[in-house]
Amino acid sequence: MVSIRHLWSLSALLPASLCAKYELTLTKSYALQVSDGTNVVVDNSAILSGRQNSTVSAINRNTSHDLAFSFISPTVAKITLKTSDSFNGARFTTAPNTLFYGVWEYPFNDRIDNKNVSYELKGVGNNVGVNWSNARAPFFITSAGYGVYTDTLKMGSYDFTTPGQAQFIFNSSSIVYYIILPKTDSPYKSIIEQYTALSARSEMPPISGLGPTFWSDDFTLDFHGSVSNAQDNIQDVVDHLYYNQIRATSTFADRPYGTGNRSWGNFDFDPKQYPDPGGFIKNLTAYGFDVQVWIANRASANTNLSQNTMLWNASIENGWFFDNYNPLGALGPALNLSIPTAYKYFKEHLNYFPSVGVKGYKIDRGEEGEMPDYVQNEQMTLFLQMAHDTMVEKWGPSKFYNFARSAVDRSRAVTHIWNGDSYADFTGLAYSVASGIRSGLISFGIWGSDTGGYARPGALTPTEEVWARWMWFSAFSPVYELMLGTNHTPWYPPYNQTTVEVMKTTANLHAELTPYIISYAHQAHRTGIPIIRALFLEAPDDNRTWAVNDQYFFGEHFLVAPIVTSGGSRSVYFPHGNTNKYLNYFQKKEVHDAGTTHNISNLPITASPVYVPQGAIIPRGDIYQGNAKWIKDWRPSLTIEIFPSVERGEVRFQYFVGENARRNVSELKMTLYNGLFAKTMRLEYDDLGVEATALVWHKDGSKEVTLNRGAGIVEVEFNETLF
Repeated sequence: MVSIRHLWSLSALLPASLCAKYELTLTKSYALQVSDGTNVVVDNSAILSGRQNSTVSAINRNTSHDLAFSFISPTVAKITLKTSDSFNGARFTTAPNTLFYGVWEYPFNDRIDNKNVSYELKGVGNNVGVNWSNARAPFFITSAGYGVYTDTLKMGSYDFTTPGQAQFIFNSSSIVYYIILPKTDSPYKSIIEQYTALSARSEMPPISGLGPTFWSDDFTLDFHGSVSNAQDNIQDVVDHLYYNQIRATSTFADRPYGTGNRSWGNFDFDPKQYPDPGGFIKNLTAYGFDVQVWIANRASANTNLSQNTMLWNASIENGWFFDNYNPLGALGPALNLSIPTAYKYFKEHLNYFPSVGVKGYKIDRGEEGEMPDYVQNEQMTLFLQMAHDTMVEKWGPSKFYNFARSAVDRSRAVTHIWNGDSYADFTGLAYSVASGIRSGLISFGIWGSDTGGYARPGALTPTEEVWARWMWFSAFSPVYELMLGTNHTPWYPPYNQTTVEVMKTTANLHAELTPYIISYAHQAHRTGIPIIRALFLEAPDDNRTWAVNDQYFFGEHFLVAPIVTSGGSRSVYFPHGNTNKYLNYFQKKEVHDAGTTHNISNLPITASPVYVPQGAIIPRGDIYQGNAKWIKDWRPSLTIEIFPSVERGEVRFQYFVGENARRNVSELKMTLYNGLFAKTMRLEYDDLGVEATALVWHKDGSKEVTLNRGAGIVEVEFNETLF
């Protein structure tokens, strides 16, 4: 069966530059083409089918198949293919210089695009820079101006090795995929927004999930002073953060923490290491820390059969393991969660953790031989849903923080992401920056990395320089989480006070940027548009942005250029987007024109290249106390930094007020007028939840004005802008 429908007019919906009536047609050669009446804008050059993924070929009129295609909205076409073959897919062809983005979080070859990449839709495993960087999505976006999403959890593969060509094949006799065209004058953001409306969008995180979060790979090691167990060790971290006045919102117990073999499988805390887990977690909560614990779909055996874990024994007794499992490094096999009794057992026992006050999970693994590759996407989706449900049933939506390193896009609504085991060197940092950008392009917007890197062989790995540069990167990441312990704790040797001071500066800066970050987290929740943004998302008409792997927009109002090499030097490109000029955010004097490149040399580890565009609006403040119990009579405070520009004229910011169920968006609208003798900045604002301050930056310094509770309007006069 073949059905053809044409797309209705876009003229009532889009700006004039995007008004077109798209048509979807099947050619004589059995290619699907989208045209705008004059040009072919998408060439789905082949629809593929075959008995093996290595023997697929293009279907034609003589092939037995059921093909249906039509536009389901003005800018989204749906294609459905059913055949008697086990493998089906599609090929897209465009100009040889076209770049393709998406599919994997991992940045192959330290690139944000997929040039020369061919790989399956599965966890990447051990690789350069970062091991097990495993967020993924059956979605790609092209510099040719469209995206393609395949709605499936089946195993498949993508091939971008032929210039100007993208191909995917899935192990399924039927597939559904969508061709997504831009619908606004922010073309690539609109493609992501439409894609996530079809798949899933991130749950709104609690503020505590954004960090700063401090943890250790093994709290049962690296004791100092009177510390004699893991519980005391965590308290020692809490105390040092307090004494150094370093802001924090959460911590988590990574494995080992339980009594099971390899510390997992009995769903408990080891009483030798955690004598009173319920009381201890309650005390940490009172200190301002939410607590998460490590979990994984894995059951390890013990050479002493009498000491096998509950999870192992129940799985053996009931036949819940996959046949022919071969986990790496004796990690243990996964349960087949497609079996209802296995799923029910696992979920019931996970409920122990929220019952003692745990508010989230660090969810690990899934791609290390615990299960067959072909079920990775289906099984991880089930496990992430299970973990989410145990927390929702105890705390309610958005009142806990789950994060995983293995997830497919349908799980976006039930987990956030950290980028896996990055190397504690500049290569690991560079790859982590690129993976953060790539994570945004597949719309895993609430993302973080192990600050300083996870793989830390020997003392002073990471070096002070690597750690400091990474801390600055994490300050301008959605989530700031930092691994301490095992001889890598800054306030203990071999590190010095400088590392502690950079940690304090960056962690406290991240906490102060919470109003800005949570506002963009809410935007990601509503639209799918990420917080870390590839340059072309904000500057789609600037061709020089396509291959920039180590700079990003942090929301719309920060341009961030992390230092990812030794020596404090790099070049920064200022893209043509909504602004013609950029201002050094910290120094507030240095201005750069869009389209230019600036070379930085020997920047000390106490600084990082961060810029704001003309008209930037930056909400900052202390809206979440966390561990800051040293502040007596703490009350929330908010400052709205404003950088007016005549060229931008009017700028709006959607500020998110509150958290969890107390959701409200307040609009800030800044307008700059040229008067006869001075310039006037006019700020219109909705209720911001607290009495706030507007801090207006101009050439002679800054001016403050109070923003009262409730909606209001204020005006500030000055002579010249900073731009």
